[in-house]
Amino acid sequence: MKFIEKHPYLLITAALLLACIVFHIPFGWSLLVFVVYGLILYITHLGTAVGWTAYLLDGFLKKPAFAHALYRFAIKHNTRCVHAMLAYGLDMLRDCHYSEALPVFQQIVSMKDVSPMLLKYAEQDLAIAYWKCGQLDKAIETMEMMVAKYEYFSLDFNTTLLHENETHGPAYDNLGQIAFRQGNYEDAERYFLKALDLKDTMVDSKYHLGLIYESWGNQELAAEYFAAAHQCNITGMNTVSREQVDAKYEQYWSGRDASEVRTPARVSEDTDDIEREELSELKSHEEDTDDIETENR
Repeated sequence: MKFIEKHPYLLITAALLLACIVFHIPFGWSLLVFVVYGLILYITHLGTAVGWTAYLLDGFLKKPAFAHALYRFAIKHNTRCVHAMLAYGLDMLRDCHYSEALPVFQQIVSMKDVSPMLLKYAEQDLAIAYWKCGQLDKAIETMEMMVAKYEYFSLDFNTTLLHENETHGPAYDNLGQIAFRQGNYEDAERYFLKALDLKDTMVDSKYHLGLIYESWGNQELAAEYFAAAHQCNITGMNTVSREQVDAKYEQYWSGRDASEVRTPARVSEDTDDIEREELSELKSHEEDTDDIETENR
């Protein structure tokens, strides 16, 4: 009964189909009846209908500019298509239009009868939008609400995920950022290094490692990680912004020769080379000592 109450048009559609069969209405006229009925439904549920239309066109045609115009129209007319709203909000986040994304996620969270999974996505994206708009208190409040509300958003989620897939770099990055915000820099360093070992394209891990080494007074290594972060692609979905990364890059590398910039991996390789040279010299010294002892005998 609840399903019928939520979707009464399905009952009407079934009744029309049954009437066409019982009264032997010709196929042409039956088709016309359903077309008219479909148009009535489309117009009376305009926002939702346009939202689904935009979502399907966006998925199949891959024309975001056209889809965005339809998304905006649908949202303006109080669409109930949460998929369309999430798609549009995420596009706005990726394109750094945070002030446009924020009200979209706020609207989804305030809606009733939203799928639990879609609601989780909306709440998570809402926290990101708050963060990007500078409303840090609301961002943290939303995240804390999710930690209390959903087990998957807690530390246990990342630990469980790593237990199931130990090569999931982003999970280590999440753990690193949590440890960093808690002031546990040693743990954060370990998580970020592991994350980059598994997936070396994560700008958030590189930037935060730069901050950690900077706080420890290791300016050279901090500079290397800020340079590595500077070379990465940054979108609205990252926890750091291009402005933050560029500011640190300019702080450490402004006026210096670009050829001096080395990736942290290169620094590690250079350290290994030095160790190998030292071992080689030590071995050569030991051989020379053995030769001298032989001659003395």
